[in-house]
Amino acid sequence: MTYFKNARPVWLTGREKEKNCGAGFICCFNSRELSGNNLVLSIASSGIYRACLNGSFLGHGPARAAHGYFRVDRIAIPSDLLQENNILTIEVISFYVNSFYIVEQPGFLQAELQCDNKVIRFTDADGDFRAHILKERLQKVQRYSFQRPFIEAFRLEEGFDDWKKGTCGSGEPLCRQEDKQLLERRVPWPDFPVLQINQIIAEGTFDSENTDLPVWQDRSLFEIGDTLHGFPLDELEEKVSLVMDSCSVCSLTSGQTPSSPGDGAALSDHCFFIADAGRNTTGFIGICLECTQASRVYITFDEVLLNGDVSYNRMSCVNAVSLELKPGKYCLETIQPYTCRYLKPMVLSGSVNIRDIYIREFKNPAVSQASFSACDDSLNRIFEAGRETFAQNAPDLYMDCPSRERAGWLCDSFFTARVEMDLTGNHLVEDNFLENYLLPEQFPYLPEGMIPMCYPSDHPDGVYIANWALWFILELYEYQGRSPQSSLIPALQKRVDGILAFMARYENEDGLLENIPGWVFVEWSKANELTDGVNYPSNMLYSAALLAAARLYKKEEYRQKGFQIRCKIREQSFDGQWFCDHALRADGRLVRQSDATEVCQYYAFFFRTAEQEDYPDLFNRLLEDFGPERTARGLHPQIWPANAFIGNYLRMELLSRAGRPAQLLKESREYFDYMALKTGTLWENTGDYASCNHGFASHILHCFYRDILGVAGIENNRIRLVFHDLPLTECQGTLPVSGGLLSIRWTRSGSTLTACIQAPEGCRIQASCSDGLQLQTRIQMLIQHSSSREKHK
Repeated sequence: MTYFKNARPVWLTGREKEKNCGAGFICCFNSRELSGNNLVLSIASSGIYRACLNGSFLGHGPARAAHGYFRVDRIAIPSDLLQENNILTIEVISFYVNSFYIVEQPGFLQAELQCDNKVIRFTDADGDFRAHILKERLQKVQRYSFQRPFIEAFRLEEGFDDWKKGTCGSGEPLCRQEDKQLLERRVPWPDFPVLQINQIIAEGTFDSENTDLPVWQDRSLFEIGDTLHGFPLDELEEKVSLVMDSCSVCSLTSGQTPSSPGDGAALSDHCFFIADAGRNTTGFIGICLECTQASRVYITFDEVLLNGDVSYNRMSCVNAVSLELKPGKYCLETIQPYTCRYLKPMVLSGSVNIRDIYIREFKNPAVSQASFSACDDSLNRIFEAGRETFAQNAPDLYMDCPSRERAGWLCDSFFTARVEMDLTGNHLVEDNFLENYLLPEQFPYLPEGMIPMCYPSDHPDGVYIANWALWFILELYEYQGRSPQSSLIPALQKRVDGILAFMARYENEDGLLENIPGWVFVEWSKANELTDGVNYPSNMLYSAALLAAARLYKKEEYRQKGFQIRCKIREQSFDGQWFCDHALRADGRLVRQSDATEVCQYYAFFFRTAEQEDYPDLFNRLLEDFGPERTARGLHPQIWPANAFIGNYLRMELLSRAGRPAQLLKESREYFDYMALKTGTLWENTGDYASCNHGFASHILHCFYRDILGVAGIENNRIRLVFHDLPLTECQGTLPVSGGLLSIRWTRSGSTLTACIQAPEGCRIQASCSDGLQLQTRIQMLIQHSSSREKHK
């Protein structure tokens, strides 16, 4: 496919390997040059970009790809943005440091403006775009986090953005870069709605000279070197976290009547206010302010409040934007996306009048057709929180969180992929996610056969999670069901065989993995401390991955090994009551340790090492004694509790498999409603001490559709519905399916459940009730024209 006719990749001459280099590209055109209304801007870049036309926001990108590959965005420009004389600007930040978010590659921009396939403007060394150095952005700043590149810090004077009006002169010299391997974007163009921050909920004063406070020993500030790239501490133009560490609150008053920044919020020296966006959201922070004297302002932000205040580093990242201002009026928007509910502008010196604060949201738009509602407000809150969580974590690939890392993690992706199909009716994000793992010839710094724990990303420290690669195989197996004709399935056999060959090197005399190298991860709980020796949860996962690979690629040796490992785990791990987490060597002999975790039991049943009929006492004990109230009831204190990631979600699968949807409904309220109430998103952990917006957590939506609404399965045009005995009188929902929308509404009266079902013409509906209910159905087949599942295959 030809993505550009005339455009070539370019960058500032000699600066393509410069860290945190910002460039603004500009071209002008007259509307009389346009031969029609189909005006399209095509863009590829190695860093991140923001495009605007006549000062109006067009978009942010690109969609990420594997090392050496670049996805091309095609932005349809609305005709109502056009003027007689037009100015197109593209700001690009080339980070050129290793990260989990944007991979380390030389800077470039390749852009072309076409109207009805006629090239209007294009990039080249002597092309139509002029370049401007973004001097207002401080270049030598600290990293945002270990996982992400640099923070944003600005030194502003009036007219800093005059270059966007075409007044930057002849521009900086550009040099053509080597041709790039280009790919289609594939995933939907994001939504960028503007969320006004219209409530100031607190105000106060602070001291900035408190040298007795502890300094946060951030590794991404103090450990810059050969494996973590950035600017050394002594080269930084601004040390934001050190400034923040010296600040302490003197007074903090919650507003009795919240006011709005739009009223003109004046902040003087060493004053702040806290604004509430109303919910956790991800996007670009915008602020409009003015000052009559030189001022220094820091905008800190976070997802939650700690003791009524914003903590800039609660998540081990620098949630702060620095502004150094000369007198004047300014409107500024970050080019990087951040996640927050609360924003706290702090004036370190001077005085400012803040006129407006907003967040331009950045999320997947394809979730709008799906819906779910029941006669239970808590379920509805959880669903909307899950939908927001998915949308913010799946703009171009499945991310763990949209804040600290923005990384495409394995395991998380297994769960998020199910939700994409439910909410959007397609698997476009998953296509990109899996394709990224296919494209590289090798993964530097990792052993042969191993794949990165998250990708696209850089891992010069050589860290990997070997057992996380096994989740990749399980996801690929389920992906075959979502996209049975995909060419990715045969193409990725080389990755699957490589992973399993790597793991086989660590099998002991029983065929079990022992002393797995790298970082062994089970879940965020005590289970992660019990991974040495023979880790049985990892072996349960290994067995399931082998059996999945056997089905995918018809390999009998994988099937036999998978079953053998399953049998060995049953022999060794189960102590008569519980599956224990690990075994260690004593005098050369493998000895089972007594430690047992809740999540290990869930691993056993989820991966079918254990079945209900073979371990009925344990199965029933898990159903009856465990759950959100187990600790309060004082039951089985010797069994270490599970966390949200991933034990509580595996528990939801256990309840579903056990045919206990009413219990799943009840426990989902207790596990997730407090999260929905506090942030409007779902969390990484059961507490708010880490990410409060984690992509995998949206998986509860899959449970709601399956176990509450009753959508037991969708395969091609066959839709299987199973309705359950639930403490609800009504429930309704819609899902995109092949040919249009599947709409279900059921009501319950006594022992009779009445279901009204609308589905696209050609679908085959099989409906039944469990638990002895009487079912009445009304089915209407509709001719519909949207075909979300079908058209994207």
